[in-house]
Amino acid sequence: MSTAQRSNPLVPARYRLAAVLAGGALVRLALFASATLTRILERRPELSSPLTSVRGLREGTFLYKHDYDPYAGGVFYHSPLYLLFFSYAVPIGSSILTAGLWTAVDVIAAILLVKVWRSRQPAGSKWSGRDHTVALLYLFNPYTLLTCLARSTTTLDSAVCLYAIAYAYTGHGTPAMAALAVATHTSLYPVILLAPLLLVLRQLGASSKKITSYALVFFGTMATLAGLATLTCTDSWITRTWGVILSVTDLTPNVGMWWYFFTEMFDHFRMFFCGVFQLHMLIYIAPLCLRLPDARQAVLILVGAMATWKSYPTLGDMALWAGLLSCYPDYCTNLNHPLFSLTVHLYTAILLPLLHSLWLLTGAGNANFYYAATMVYGLNATLAIADVLGAMINLDTRRRLMDIVPGKYKQYNPPADSGEIIQVDFPPNWTVTQLASLE
Repeated sequence: MSTAQRSNPLVPARYRLAAVLAGGALVRLALFASATLTRILERRPELSSPLTSVRGLREGTFLYKHDYDPYAGGVFYHSPLYLLFFSYAVPIGSSILTAGLWTAVDVIAAILLVKVWRSRQPAGSKWSGRDHTVALLYLFNPYTLLTCLARSTTTLDSAVCLYAIAYAYTGHGTPAMAALAVATHTSLYPVILLAPLLLVLRQLGASSKKITSYALVFFGTMATLAGLATLTCTDSWITRTWGVILSVTDLTPNVGMWWYFFTEMFDHFRMFFCGVFQLHMLIYIAPLCLRLPDARQAVLILVGAMATWKSYPTLGDMALWAGLLSCYPDYCTNLNHPLFSLTVHLYTAILLPLLHSLWLLTGAGNANFYYAATMVYGLNATLAIADVLGAMINLDTRRRLMDIVPGKYKQYNPPADSGEIIQVDFPPNWTVTQLASLE
């Protein structure tokens, strides 16, 4: 194929993107037609936690419609926003309407990822015109697809979170902060993205006065949603949603590291370690925002940490991080062990349902079997995040190094966000060492 043919593909980029979006939607709708498949997936602890399960949502809306307090029992932990939405807007009992909603939300999330991708592409980048690849990697990721078919509210949380990120990356602070407030209200942990997203807006040219107004939008929206929830559900929702997230009172097995740890924990140590685990999610915010030159890098790392170390994670949370990572091909090409991370993810994807079945269905195993698989999953995810962070720092260091290398040794210095490899022909007697800072 000639160079002209490669630079001018027969199918325009917008048609390729539309084909991927349509294909993702059709696959989901076709699989939703199998009621048996969806019922099986709805029960999988890898895809739904007590806070995101559609089964709990059905029970909560049933109690609410019959004038009972759904938060009075111990089975409903969803946000009041979901309770009201699925009670009045989209009946949770309608399989057709919910299938259409979850499919549409996944397609919208893919479009938002494309928006994030486009915000990083400079003019003339070799990665331009690959919008369909980003959408393809998200829509046909097995974690994304299976989470959608399980009707887990993780799909909805991820879409709202992506809305906040996408609009912050394009300089639209008000809708970004409002969406982040909604995401925080439904799942709490997205609050850790507040500081880096405000820093992104600042780096895009927003004044200090605007940054303050954006922060007020976030807190104002949070207060409004909390007031609306209290008016409709009394204040019992706080302890049964945010309280459960923070105190981890429901120890239903999931892919996280918390449930087994706190099952074995003595009661008088519980509060201390619960505080330690929750603070672990917060300690990375300031160092990442201060160390990384681009606040979008901090957002990427924090989304990965949230997907791995939150109290009730699912595979859908990891799908969100994988989707965001696909918008950074320059980091992916500089990873140290991408094959190892990918194969271990495949390994745990097989082990998790297998060991869960051995434990709870056949009785041939015990909780240690399943927890061992979740530990491997969590460790591998942590190593992958560390690998991405190392790739960021190495790439930034090499780009800064290009500014001080004599011109005669430079072979090629691509744009910062192009994803292309920096080429330097160093003299034989030179030694290159990664420095903590070259500023």
